[in-house]
Amino acid sequence: MAGMEFEYKKVKPNNRDFQSLITELNLSLRKITNDTGESSFVSDAFEPSKDGCIVVYLNDSAVACGVFRYHESEVCELKRMYSNKAGAGSYLLKKLECFAIEKGYRKAVLSTRRVNSKAVSFYCRHSYSESSAYGKYVGVDRSICFSKTLVI
Repeated sequence: MAGMEFEYKKVKPNNRDFQSLITELNLSLRKITNDTGESSFVSDAFEPSKDGCIVVYLNDSAVACGVFRYHESEVCELKRMYSNKAGAGSYLLKKLECFAIEKGYRKAVLSTRRVNSKAVSFYCRHSYSESSAYGKYVGVDRSICFSKTLVI
């Protein structure tokens, strides 16, 4: 891992690098779950005062992306997390959490598919715990929801 220096940029969802990573994410999710997950994120609804979007770079190549959205008071929802480089996902998650804290969030929630075992184990490794379903995920057995208290 020596010499690997991740950098990140706060961007808007129409950012070209973000869009190209989302294309990879959609293809990857379709292989795992038979669904791209695109219906769960509409970039037009992005509200810069409440939401955050990050792209992670390694040697000027975009290698990871993620978004958080306003969910409810002091709670954000993580969306469209993707990494194609070892270590970039953990770096991304930390940066998204810090960015969310800057915007006043104290808790993060997210949903992923149970069948996406890599994602499930990733969130468990990063101190997310299974939580009750919320919003459109209530009663959806294929989904698993997680939450974590964000600490400064």
